[in-house]
Amino acid sequence: MAKEKWYSNVYRRNLVDMHIEDWDAAFLSEFSPEDYVANLKKAHIEAPMLYLQSHVGHCYWPTKTGHMHNAFKGREDMMKRLVDLCHKEGMYVVGYYSLIYNTVEEDRHPEWRIVTGEDGSSARSRGGRYGHCCPNNPDYIAFVKAQIAEMAEYFDLDGMFYDMTFWPGICQCEHCKARYLAETGRTELPDCKLPAVNWNDPNFLEFQKLRIQWMGEFAAMATGEIKRLVPGISVEHNYACSIAGSPLVCSTELVNDQCDYAGGDLYGDLYNHSFTAKYYYNVTRNQPFEYMTVRCDKLLAVHTNSKTEEHLATEVMLTAAHHGASFIIDAIDPVGTLDPRVYDRVGKVFERQMPYEKYFSGDLVQDVAVYYTTTGHYNSRGQNYDNKTCSVNLTRALIEENIPVGVIGNRKTGDMAHYKMVFAPQMAFMEDENIDDMVRYVENGGVLYLSGVEDTKVIERLLGARFMEWTDTGMVYMAPTDAGAEIFCDFSKKYPFPTEMSLPVIAVEGAEVLATMTFPYTRTGEQRFASIHSNPPGIPSDIPAMLTKKLGRGTVIWSACPIENDTRRSHRKLLKRLIAHCIDLNALSVRTNAPRQVELVTFRRESDTLISAVDLLCTDELLPVAKFTVEVKCTKPAKVVRIGGKDRADAEIPFTWSGGYVKFDVENLVMFEMYRIKY
Repeated sequence: MAKEKWYSNVYRRNLVDMHIEDWDAAFLSEFSPEDYVANLKKAHIEAPMLYLQSHVGHCYWPTKTGHMHNAFKGREDMMKRLVDLCHKEGMYVVGYYSLIYNTVEEDRHPEWRIVTGEDGSSARSRGGRYGHCCPNNPDYIAFVKAQIAEMAEYFDLDGMFYDMTFWPGICQCEHCKARYLAETGRTELPDCKLPAVNWNDPNFLEFQKLRIQWMGEFAAMATGEIKRLVPGISVEHNYACSIAGSPLVCSTELVNDQCDYAGGDLYGDLYNHSFTAKYYYNVTRNQPFEYMTVRCDKLLAVHTNSKTEEHLATEVMLTAAHHGASFIIDAIDPVGTLDPRVYDRVGKVFERQMPYEKYFSGDLVQDVAVYYTTTGHYNSRGQNYDNKTCSVNLTRALIEENIPVGVIGNRKTGDMAHYKMVFAPQMAFMEDENIDDMVRYVENGGVLYLSGVEDTKVIERLLGARFMEWTDTGMVYMAPTDAGAEIFCDFSKKYPFPTEMSLPVIAVEGAEVLATMTFPYTRTGEQRFASIHSNPPGIPSDIPAMLTKKLGRGTVIWSACPIENDTRRSHRKLLKRLIAHCIDLNALSVRTNAPRQVELVTFRRESDTLISAVDLLCTDELLPVAKFTVEVKCTKPAKVVRIGGKDRADAEIPFTWSGGYVKFDVENLVMFEMYRIKY
């Protein structure tokens, strides 16, 4: 029996990819459990994830149902020995198993393949490296159950990690087709040709809902099997594709529901990292969430090129600021060896984090929220923005404007009451219950920002509006009305705000219009023009481009243009003024004049408040950030302490307290600092 909730205070985790073929006798021939665990110890790893099988499909145990890697034949207990050695060193062990991605088994059982070609072909049969087995195939499901049973019996595991719990393509195999027809009563599959499916086709949307449901059921099967066989074991499905994948992969809350904690491997910049940390923090069933980052620069495909210590440390400390568990991914050499220099570097990185780990608890301070939906981040018109791009860019804007922000998902819409303002950009494919929650939030006094009309039910319910059409030009301006003049500031009716895109036209009554659409003298694409290089504004209209409307005790703001998606300063300034129009920025929980490159992440606990400052532009030069001031709303504190970290002692620092805020200075920030306000 595994130790229940072993993960609750384990913050240093690791994985070594072992997706290694066995056609060459040299492959994994030098694999050594003793060398492996020695490297883990150097890196201060508390919980390694060990490969029991891989995308290739080879098993690292004496399997009766699959194919054991040739290098393990004659020394079948190598991985079991590694598990036992890790336990002997006081480490918790998570087993790795690849679902759906299994090249060996597709080759052995072509009838299991995910069919994505009109000729019945798969990505593998068309020359790809990866084999994909359909989670609707009953024989594949039986195979997975048998493999789980073998692993449960052979290994002593604390946790199980299932990778690739998503659809790598839109499967049209006989089992998917039969299930769709049986559950819908239809006679054929909808048109689902990639790369451009028709998101406006009700039949395809019905199919998509079923695909989401099926993936959730497959995840539940895998979780249920291992928990039935190993009481107390933790389960995590890779939830990276909820962020990194398109909605077609169906990595949704139904998969996360089967996880004891949320986590996944992401490869974006630090602002994407921060977005994901906030999302995982809010959707995980248990803390800490897990953020996986690769030690290679930038992808595992560049196997011999490692991130600098400073680069890796900044990523780890950003996760630490969110009180998450850092998980560093390496990849084994084909012969089975590890580069010990990597583990020296990882050890130094984790030594920076270790002094702060005892403070990783409390509640994240989130004054405003961004609503990210795993099911509806698409643009049915093929434009280059959707809920995901808008949510990520909006979160970055709020970080840069020093507004404490959280990221919520579909399971959290019933818990929005404590947010001063919620942003729901470019929402699509919404469930009625989530729309009901948004209506309730506003009626009870909340402030909700909406953009676009991807899901017309949203504007119908929250604005009483009807979508009419799209403008017939790709260049539309937003001209402020008298009511919106302060928000648009540098822009006016004569010099309106440019959107550079076609905008939706809606019909709405009882709203206060903040801006109207102004059109250029000629349509984009016309040979006739007013100015040869541009399409300047010339034709005003009374069509609303931005408006606000009361609903119950609250307010809805709607923008035809996704201003939150553009990173230019003009758009950022407009966004901040719009926020200031809606909520009192002087009453935020945390106020600061920190430069845009610094993120403050704050946690409240019963007896103290913790504030972490992270330089999101930190490089290996380790340049200090100029002094800035932090103000935190709280009761009068006894003291403010800068946590010393690896090379310094804790130190009390001067502070003042006035008007319900404690105020102190942060001087010479280099990468990361943590401050503790003690009551």
